[in-house]
Amino acid sequence: MTLLSPGGPGRATVKALGRLACGLAGLLAVAAAAPARAADLPDRPIRIIVPFTPGGTSDIVARVLAEAAGPHLPRGAVIENRGGAGGNIGMAEAARGAADGSTLIQCAFGPCGANPALYTNPGYDLLNDFAPVILTGAVRNVMTARRELPAQNVQEFIALARRQTLSFASSGVGASNHLGPELLRSITGIEMTHVPYRGSGPAITDLVAGRVDVFFDNLPSILPHIRSGTVRALAAVSDQRIPELPDVPTFAEQGVQGMAIDSWFGFMAPARTPPAAIAALNAAFARALQDPAVRTRMAELGATPLGGTPEQMGAHVRAEAARWAEVVRKQGIRAE
Repeated sequence: MTLLSPGGPGRATVKALGRLACGLAGLLAVAAAAPARAADLPDRPIRIIVPFTPGGTSDIVARVLAEAAGPHLPRGAVIENRGGAGGNIGMAEAARGAADGSTLIQCAFGPCGANPALYTNPGYDLLNDFAPVILTGAVRNVMTARRELPAQNVQEFIALARRQTLSFASSGVGASNHLGPELLRSITGIEMTHVPYRGSGPAITDLVAGRVDVFFDNLPSILPHIRSGTVRALAAVSDQRIPELPDVPTFAEQGVQGMAIDSWFGFMAPARTPPAAIAALNAAFARALQDPAVRTRMAELGATPLGGTPEQMGAHVRAEAARWAEVVRKQGIRAE
């Protein structure tokens, strides 16, 4: 199975991620049944570098999996937060880490997808400095608008944007909630003004207050505001409707193709990590992803458990890097 979309190379789709969550159940079960080969890993704790500050969904997912995989690793796993530069600082540190199975980086949409195109020198070579281990999860995104915006759906929003310049919020340059609207601009030709914030919280505050027009956000943080009616959901940024928002149609249902974006997570190791160590790490985290407590906690976070082989994660990372490099090039986006 490949994570490349049928529309061409470099286009990762939510449908592919969904197939990993469902269709690869058999592969996960096989991996879970095979014991992690402790002899193929160093006799010390696995160091998982999270390239963000503590408390975000990426950090929480990494901690949940580290705890669950601990019994299947020689000395468990520890989390080290190395935030800064959109994830680049942590990525660069991980690239220099020991290539013996004792170092992992928590990959996410930005540092393992968009950043290599956004930054002239991010401090690492995504495709050459790392070896894929396993995809772990994905979080759905939704396009929301301020309550008073005179647009009830995507087509009305596009028509409004053709008549006047609208604004969109993001949690920072290169985040999925920045590149999602940029992709929409690229597909439709509309103009919007980017208003970056230092995180989703301040962006949501201004959206609720009506100081910004739209915000593409991860489901867990925006869902309470949709349910309370302080913001309005216009579209699921996915190829299928979001179960928590069954009445909110996708972009494709509203006539706009190619707007399926998930915020995803996974682990990679420094390049030259031995294949046997990669296999042992993959097996340990595959077992963790099958743990009912882990699946319950991820559901609470609005995250879909994934899994699969290192090769499948490698295909996904290459597809994401190619997809967002094209958007960054076409829209002329730079992080510096």
